[in-house]
Amino acid sequence: MYRLFCNDLNKIRNLNLYRNFRPFRASNHSHFHTSVANVADKIAYRVLKFGLASSVVGGLGYFGYSNDLFPLLFKIPLEQADEDSFDSMDNLAVVILNSKKDYPRKTVELLRSMLPEGVNLYYSVKKSNQEGAMVMVCKGMRKKYFPLANLSNDSALDEIKNELEVFFKPISQEVYILNNERVPEYVSYKDFQSRVVDLATQDNPIILQMFEDSCFLCFLIRPFINSINKHLISIEHPIRIKRLNVELNDFPKGCPVTRATPTFIFFNGQRNGVKWEEFKPQDFVRKLSEVGNLSENSKAYLTELCEKISERFALFGKLAHWLSESQRLQDLMLKRYSPEYELASDEDMYSRSINILMDIDMKKSDNLEENLVNLKNEIESAEKDCIAIAEMLAQEILESEESSE
Repeated sequence: MYRLFCNDLNKIRNLNLYRNFRPFRASNHSHFHTSVANVADKIAYRVLKFGLASSVVGGLGYFGYSNDLFPLLFKIPLEQADEDSFDSMDNLAVVILNSKKDYPRKTVELLRSMLPEGVNLYYSVKKSNQEGAMVMVCKGMRKKYFPLANLSNDSALDEIKNELEVFFKPISQEVYILNNERVPEYVSYKDFQSRVVDLATQDNPIILQMFEDSCFLCFLIRPFINSINKHLISIEHPIRIKRLNVELNDFPKGCPVTRATPTFIFFNGQRNGVKWEEFKPQDFVRKLSEVGNLSENSKAYLTELCEKISERFALFGKLAHWLSESQRLQDLMLKRYSPEYELASDEDMYSRSINILMDIDMKKSDNLEENLVNLKNEIESAEKDCIAIAEMLAQEILESEESSE
């Protein structure tokens, strides 16, 4: 700093001499030194003012940093998570703050030291009624929350560290019991590399359907995909369809991360699959026809299948209606013998019927044509059951009224 100061002083002196060049006189000697002294005082004052300001700001910054008081003018040393990073990345830990000024530096550093290798740490700002910062850990479709305040409890540190290690261990289901020739092959986290990546080639590509049992669209197109798979086999087409349940399996290496289902991934011998944007039945058929170079007959058949999905939807709703009505009548009969029994609302009853039927349906292996026939038979049976229960309830009411008279 002193060397720079002297250099600046010499520059000013030379500039002053150049601008005021004239024969040197003794009378000018004192004026020159006075001028240079004034300039030097001004420079020294500015240097001193800048140094004091830097010291104050730096001191406050260090005090805030070392005491977990992060002013807004300091940048949080983590990347901020957004929807794109969340939807496309796996193995995440996200510190959730009510505001940026609440960033707990020491606690986050402790959290970082506890995370298993390969876990990416981010932060996000989200207003909530929860006091204090939280951390959300995410692997696959799984999430878990921890209050950061718990890390200040020495007795809880080992327990939380063990929970994090267990959480980030990949999960894989046993799929051998699910596979049969009637449906697309199920794959798991463990056998994904050998059953998908290693087998897929340019001439024999594989389409992976990522699904969830609780996803309504996944449920709706289940027999539709079975029919497509059956058709591809029947025409001896090289494309094969396989399934990965992302509720029961974490994302394997080489599989694109997605938290929207259903999602279709195309593998053709490359290290990583290509995620298709198409997921609706009509769009999927169009994309499949394009990459598979399907014949006009195949395109017409698959288009016909798409049109039958709406029929499946209508029949399923009708079956759920009769099932919920049957259950409501049974509850009314139970209420007659147990007055304390609480009746569910019609809406809750219908939602419960939907969930039960979806759970049963996702375990089936029928194709779309077979499913439509099965649904019609189930509706007819449910309707008869409902009428029988209604007749029983009516008979009980009549007998009760006659006995009371």
